Amino acid sequence: MHLKPFVLTAFMALATNGFAQTITTTNPLLVHSNAPIQFDNVNANVIQNAVSSVIAASDARVKAIIAVPKNGQTVSNTLMAADELQYNISDLSIKLGLISSTYADDKTRNAANDQNEVLSLYATNLYLNEGLYKALKQYAGSADAKQLHPNQEKFLRETILTFEKNGMKLDAKGRKELEAINKKLIDLGTQFDKNIAESKDSIEFSADDLKGIPANTIAPWKRANGKYMVYVNGPNYTALVYNSPNEATRRSMYQHYNNRAYPQNIKVLDSLFYYRNVLALKLGFKSFAEYALVDKMAATPANVWKFENDLVAKLTPHVTEQLNELKQLKKQLNPELSDTFNYWDLLYYQKQLLDTKYQLNTDEVKQYFEMNNTIKGMFSVYEKLFNIGIKEVTNVPKWYSKVKTYEMFKDGKKIGSFYLDLYPRPNKYTHFACFPINQYRIADGKEVLPVSALICNFPEGNANEPSLLNHSDVITMFHEFGHLVHSMLGRSDIAAQGPFNVKGDFTEAPSQFLENWCWEYESLKMLARNYKTGAQLPESLFNKMKKAQNVSSAIFSIRQVYLGTLDLTYEDKYENNKDQSIVQVDKNLFTSMMQMPYPEGSHFICSFGHLNGYAANYYGYLWSKVFAQDMFSVFQKNGVMDTKTGVKYRKEILEKASTIEEMDMLRNFLGREPNSEAFLKSLGIQ
Repeated sequence: MHLKPFVLTAFMALATNGFAQTITTTNPLLVHSNAPIQFDNVNANVIQNAVSSVIAASDARVKAIIAVPKNGQTVSNTLMAADELQYNISDLSIKLGLISSTYADDKTRNAANDQNEVLSLYATNLYLNEGLYKALKQYAGSADAKQLHPNQEKFLRETILTFEKNGMKLDAKGRKELEAINKKLIDLGTQFDKNIAESKDSIEFSADDLKGIPANTIAPWKRANGKYMVYVNGPNYTALVYNSPNEATRRSMYQHYNNRAYPQNIKVLDSLFYYRNVLALKLGFKSFAEYALVDKMAATPANVWKFENDLVAKLTPHVTEQLNELKQLKKQLNPELSDTFNYWDLLYYQKQLLDTKYQLNTDEVKQYFEMNNTIKGMFSVYEKLFNIGIKEVTNVPKWYSKVKTYEMFKDGKKIGSFYLDLYPRPNKYTHFACFPINQYRIADGKEVLPVSALICNFPEGNANEPSLLNHSDVITMFHEFGHLVHSMLGRSDIAAQGPFNVKGDFTEAPSQFLENWCWEYESLKMLARNYKTGAQLPESLFNKMKKAQNVSSAIFSIRQVYLGTLDLTYEDKYENNKDQSIVQVDKNLFTSMMQMPYPEGSHFICSFGHLNGYAANYYGYLWSKVFAQDMFSVFQKNGVMDTKTGVKYRKEILEKASTIEEMDMLRNFLGREPNSEAFLKSLGIQ
């Protein structure tokens, strides 16, 4: 049941020297208020109207900023006007991102994709607007700008850098050529993501093929002819490669899952890498990675290569040791099979190792992580840790019937709203992510509170069994909810300095940091209860989990290094590798780093979504983890559920959003310079 549709009016005004641009709208995508967004009223026409309206209003805002005379520029009519310009564009863009990733209706979803391309190109080309750049540059040299608050000065400095990084130093002809390149890149990125989301595949198996898979799992797959039709998605992939003793079954699922969006995304990626390199060279950079890292903590490709190569040197001996243990187990359990250890063997034999050497039955562990109870318990952990409150709300419009809605509170005051969209379905985003929907903004004393959503693909329950999570799923849930809490708590009087605007190689730290609570009994017992009996997770079972925490950890860590190196190779070594196919580049890195044969016939890169959204930034997962583990070390000292420490973290890290430099946040919380000791210890390689 939905609330009845109602009409709100949004006044998006930009007051400058004698000028005001006001839009009055009933378009649900343009209403900036704290009322629930009318997702049930969104269609292709609404989307097209929203984009054309924002572009028209933005054109007027740009003209107004440029028109202010030199001696009349102020914080209000120049700096905050530039922030409002960005806010209205990005706030609509993130809504379109959600719609294109979640809506079932093809026409609406395609319109969101198409119109977000239009809006993205418009936003990108703003950084080629010479008049706008000169207005901001002129203001930066004014007496008024000398009086800016530190976060205002940071915003102005970073905005000017973005202009200069993105082509403002080119002449008019060069900027025009850059517009064409930007359009190609936006079109290609959209197509890449769309191909992944719309990939559809299924595999027919016999009952013998599926021996070893829990009966409750395979029951929904059975067809009238006695065969089993398995849809290729994340939960089904996990179910088969973890549980099937049949190597052919595991291999089949692996190959199908890692051929999503193949072959179409091979051509798309080829073009993406080519045009990114063209863009970088045109802007005066040696590579796209050099261009992308200018405004990151790492700063240069050389720093990232050193980071990755140091990890390779530290991890490789441990990878060899851990793989040998799994190979020996395979030979022991299946002497009739080849000695070759393939990637589709990894999760299955790791599970067998846990069962045998560590007496840890992962199927037993799952009984303690039923979805609803896990979410409720996770909320309790976050509430105690950060002194916040969370409550479920109903009768809120949403984009799909199974989506759940919530509100978050601090000191008794509502600070934001969020949605949980937890299970896979056709045409939906296929991974796990936190999607911002509304950005926080305060103007004229009025707040627009943040709204976000977790878009996930956890295994859904059925008539025989509820949704039960692997412990790794629980870690993923904590990670993504860490992003969401960051999005709820971050505050700035400049909308562009929101939580998701921290540097790209720090953005994962606040979420990775919270994964640690999945490995502490004091917190885990708050959410782990047997779904049949209600019994709390026994400490004896937890101790087995803890003892096995670093099983195969070097293998999984080297995979992160491999992915970061693959991304960086494509974006920093394009000229060196352009005569090789992008698949061959992947093969070379996989075999050298993973110490396993490349899975011939698979094309993982076609569905490696980070090659679009995280271009030259995948290294950031491990780079961020250095800081995440360092911050967690404070809780290890003070108590993992110590609210005083949690509130300090909330205030010094989460609430600061991107108003100050990341290293300053870390120093303020840690009371010292950050270091990598806790990170290396967490990898088990110190």
